[in-house]
Amino acid sequence: MCFTDDNTLHSIMQSLKNHGQGNHKYDNARIGINGRLDTLQAAVLLAKVEIFSEEIELRQQVAKYYYELLSKKTNLVLPQIPDGLLSAWAQYSILATDEEHRASLQGTLKEAGIPTAIYYPKPLHLQTAFSSLGYGEGSFPVCEDFASRIFSLPMHPYLTREQQEQIVAAF
Repeated sequence: MCFTDDNTLHSIMQSLKNHGQGNHKYDNARIGINGRLDTLQAAVLLAKVEIFSEEIELRQQVAKYYYELLSKKTNLVLPQIPDGLLSAWAQYSILATDEEHRASLQGTLKEAGIPTAIYYPKPLHLQTAFSSLGYGEGSFPVCEDFASRIFSLPMHPYLTREQQEQIVAAF
């Protein structure tokens, strides 16, 4: 816990506890941490540890069904996990053909009441926190391309097949 009456120091501490967040949600001005766990969250986390393996398995099933449904759409790039490896599937992110296609898909899904997210719209090498490294636009073209096309669908271990079918049908 930190206390201060210095507004500048308060802003820096707030930034550090939230991945180094700058003035914008997705602009990191410095290298920080994800330090937002409070007592209530810790209590919930302790309870969830008991069902962790079950939730990971359920996430595998949700991701597999998304893949089955979405693989019929040829204009998307879907995530794939190499054999022998496992993903926790914190997000289910897909690639549209381009930025306009992504915007169109997100708009269509939004109209159907289905939320989507772009978790990292700005690649790390373009973040303020890493500006001292000297990278600029064009330094990592694949990363920049993916950042302009990627978006995530609803994902959690209790997403039903029917809900997934509704999500995919809205495309």
